[in-house]
Amino acid sequence: MEIKDLLNNFSYKGASCLFYTVDRNKDVWVLLGKRKLPHLFSSAYHWSIPEGSIAESESALDAAMRVAYEETGILDDRTKADIFWSVREGGVSETLYTLRLSTKVAPKRSQSYSDLFWFRLGDAIDDIDPLAQSQLKHFSSYLKVRRKAV
Repeated sequence: MEIKDLLNNFSYKGASCLFYTVDRNKDVWVLLGKRKLPHLFSSAYHWSIPEGSIAESESALDAAMRVAYEETGILDDRTKADIFWSVREGGVSETLYTLRLSTKVAPKRSQSYSDLFWFRLGDAIDDIDPLAQSQLKHFSSYLKVRRKAV
């Protein structure tokens, strides 16, 4: 059985928002949350991008902005949000938006995370979710291509 066959039997629609900013030195900073994951005998924590499921009546953008606000307390400016990454396979879809902020906004404490922290893009991050790590690598490449085009 292939992964496509498995995913056809599973239904999930998710959306997320990666907040980022660029400082005076042209360093890019991204906001990640440290989410608790239950394990067989205990629990572990990993850094991830704020993400949640899309309600029946929501667009992916509305869901991404809602989840980002619920999990970080940062108000959105959806007119500046860009779709960065999207995947649809079988019954599963995930859409990642990026939203550039003018500065590192202080996030609020959240029940979803044990911590929220700004990381410099490209620095090694211990205990990062593999999907988030992959998305950040793609985001870094995306920014390099955009800079060359300008």
